[in-house]
Amino acid sequence: MNRHDLEHVDPPFPGLGEEVVLFLETEAREGLLLYEKDGEIHQKPMERAEGGLRVRVFAHTSPFRYAFRLPEGFLGSHGLEKTLPRYDRFFHLLAGPNPPEWALGAVYYQIFPDRFRMGRPELAPKDGEWRYGGRPIRKKAWHEPLGLEGAFEFYGGDLFGVLEALPHLEALGVEVLYLTPIFQSPSSHRYDTEDYLRVDPHLGGEEALEALYQALVARGMRLVLDGVFNHVGATHSWFQRALRDPKSPERGMFTFRPDGSYESFWGVRSMPKLDYASPLTQERFVFGKDAPIRYWMRLAHGWRLDVAHSLGEGGTNRKNARWLRALARAAKEARPDALVIGELSYDATPTLRAHTLDGAMHYAGFAHPVMAWLSGRDVHGREAALSAGEAWEVLWDHYRALPLQVRHAMYTFVSSHDIPRALWRLRGDLELYKLAYALLFAFPGSPALYYGDEVGLSQPNPYTLWQGDPYCRAPFPWDEALWNREVLGFVKRLARLKKTHPALRRGSLLPLKAPEGVLAFRRRYRGEEVWALFAKEGARLRLPRGVDLLREEEVAGEVEGQYLLFRPAG
Repeated sequence: MNRHDLEHVDPPFPGLGEEVVLFLETEAREGLLLYEKDGEIHQKPMERAEGGLRVRVFAHTSPFRYAFRLPEGFLGSHGLEKTLPRYDRFFHLLAGPNPPEWALGAVYYQIFPDRFRMGRPELAPKDGEWRYGGRPIRKKAWHEPLGLEGAFEFYGGDLFGVLEALPHLEALGVEVLYLTPIFQSPSSHRYDTEDYLRVDPHLGGEEALEALYQALVARGMRLVLDGVFNHVGATHSWFQRALRDPKSPERGMFTFRPDGSYESFWGVRSMPKLDYASPLTQERFVFGKDAPIRYWMRLAHGWRLDVAHSLGEGGTNRKNARWLRALARAAKEARPDALVIGELSYDATPTLRAHTLDGAMHYAGFAHPVMAWLSGRDVHGREAALSAGEAWEVLWDHYRALPLQVRHAMYTFVSSHDIPRALWRLRGDLELYKLAYALLFAFPGSPALYYGDEVGLSQPNPYTLWQGDPYCRAPFPWDEALWNREVLGFVKRLARLKKTHPALRRGSLLPLKAPEGVLAFRRRYRGEEVWALFAKEGARLRLPRGVDLLREEEVAGEVEGQYLLFRPAG
């Protein structure tokens, strides 16, 4: 079998122009490296090495695109082909800056601050304290049911509450905390920012952020913030000046139509879209010393860019790659080991191949196919008759298409603040739920827990109302009598396995032959191999001698179940 992945690149994170050694595991005794340069395909002979072939080459551009010519055909990212593959089926290697090594396979935990934990009750907004969208806000009791108007409803969670919960997160195995927006805003979701340089006072202000940051660092954990840089809130002073005065400098930061209306996120008037063709937008969000993406790197380790696929010029996503790249570089100038990932809700491959971000939320290549297979419905609730084999083909295709360096920095998940919770989608089936999380932690990338999933938090809405927001944003149940201890223990075991087995942390993804109805693959890294097998309806499997990693017991021969992480002996 021919195999080439990140572990076969030395150094794995080269700088631009640096020489790299590319190794190909193969039984072939000769081969050529083919790479694209200045519009031409260049070739270089490979030399024999133990276990395969290797070659030295300079990464003259990024992405550096290449394939291998072997006696039996051409090997690109998607396997052997009889003719030269299309460029999009070449391997794509990025040459600096690259994802920081701390982010590869790291265990994330996502928190929606208003709904996680109340640390200081006096910080919580008062009922009707201000009006939002012409209506008074509501302050709700912690265990009061969710309503339909989530943006108007405040439960009072704050950053001091997150700080208090760090022992729980540390025991869970969390390495990186991702917070949805924390900057001053009139809504509970805070995606309509009105001051990027002020942590919302109702969350505890900068004092709380600094305390949280220092506590995380002391525990060896990291913090990723939500960067809402595609749009601002309509109450932001910059937009208010632009709205009142057509001659103001801020007018050019937004895209106004002749009738006075303006471009906004999804047509939502409270979120006017920024125009990155404006020099003032560029200065305030990218190049200026007080640009938030630079300013907050003193109290955070990275960013998740909201609706990264939409950001651009002229009310569109024109020159999207250019500005994502500029934002990522700005963060890394302020903090060299910063991580910048994006919310790329659809196919993330073209954006990541353009050497823009360090990774993305893995919707198209993981969350959507996995949950469609397990639940029988897509993210919108429509029927989706996806077989195990079809689900695997989607996962395998997206993995192979990704640049080598970002494969393990992808933010992988099954629940988030924007889609229905996994347990609800699976109608409370705990075994299927555990299967979903076992698959998440077994798959390449950085697995992300959505707050409350680890204790079995679900949603109150009926299945006839297939909806995530606002129902997926319920307050965390801190009454431990409400926790599902079986799920909690299971998630802890998964996190421990991810952190202690290099094959699960940074290993290649490879197919694994399995019976029909079983989604199966191998993870392999420097000689260690872990097999992952998942059967929605359960299956009977015949295995060699080895260890069931979840049960921590030796097995051999015939086993039966829905999910298995298995390390073969020898």
